[in-house]
Amino acid sequence: MHHVEYQSSYITLLTEEEILNPYSVLEETFKEFSSPTHIQDELFEILTLAVRRNYWLTYESPLLLYKKYKKLIRLFEAGWLIQKIRPDLDISEKFSIPYKKIEVNTPRGESVKTNFDPIINAYQTLVSIYSSDPLYSLRSDLFNLLFEGLMPTCVNYSYEFEGHMVKVVEQMNALISTLNIIDHHEQNNVLSPRDVEILMKERDEFKARDTLYDYDNDIYDLYSYSKKEEVIKAIRISKEILFTRNFWKLHGNPANILHYYHDFLFILDCYWGHYQYILEQGMDIDTKWKYPKDKKQELYGIGYKWIKRPWKYLHNQFEKKSIQEWRGMLERCLEDVLGNQQIGYRVDRNNNEILDFIDGLLFLEGLSKYEPEIYRS
Repeated sequence: MHHVEYQSSYITLLTEEEILNPYSVLEETFKEFSSPTHIQDELFEILTLAVRRNYWLTYESPLLLYKKYKKLIRLFEAGWLIQKIRPDLDISEKFSIPYKKIEVNTPRGESVKTNFDPIINAYQTLVSIYSSDPLYSLRSDLFNLLFEGLMPTCVNYSYEFEGHMVKVVEQMNALISTLNIIDHHEQNNVLSPRDVEILMKERDEFKARDTLYDYDNDIYDLYSYSKKEEVIKAIRISKEILFTRNFWKLHGNPANILHYYHDFLFILDCYWGHYQYILEQGMDIDTKWKYPKDKKQELYGIGYKWIKRPWKYLHNQFEKKSIQEWRGMLERCLEDVLGNQQIGYRVDRNNNEILDFIDGLLFLEGLSKYEPEIYRS
């Protein structure tokens, strides 16, 4: 995810209800099996992708692998929330290492077991992992494994699997096992008023976010990682894929789709923020944009009916659907594109709507030099 700034941790894939009860995510993840092995196997499947060229072709579709990635991230996000409310003071005291027993030169991320009680050790491991490998780091590392395993050709570097990634996966593997133990231990426990207060704060922060991710740049850097013509072409390719059955049986490099859909999300989030800024400044959304005489007819002839009043276009689009709805449509479209299934007309109509919106935003970005000055009225 090339536009993301990896400096802080936050929720991206959980619902508001799941944020208020992260244990429900653990229950959903582990409910079919008595051990965490099946989830750990899915982690190592993603690791295998990164070290075995074109191994993704052995799967029915890239979507199956993408869903495994999302399942793991959802689990790690739930664990991150749980470590904010657990362990309680009694358990914390039992694994807290006295000053006199502190050891220097302990390898990074290596936890020292101080008790033979499995649940105490589990909470100690939970705290240790999220202290050494923050949620944003886990998300970044796992996505990179998936991305490289799906064979990108849209990036300007050659990937070499590094040894530290093995340790990262070992940490993730330990985290899955730890969360499975905690799931069994907490099944009959009730959230305390303090737990609810902390989780409600996280829920409110999630709701207040303007963008899904924290980005390290703005709309002017849209093409820092991708060529403009390739981003636009990805829209056309997506529509072609949606009309084709078993597209990925005959075509390669699905990682490119992940790359360009991140560009799509980035421009969607950027223009949502820009639209909010226009409203905050009290600008007239019906303002007509002025174009040079030698460009006017050319621009008008391209076919975008809203070109005279682009702010009105943004207003209408975000009035019609919330930013959460647009993001959800984009995510479902991505899954359909990765899914190797020919999409029916009703669903495809929704996909066309979000792809056409992204196409409009990409065109609008090219008009930014003609945008009227935004000032506080």
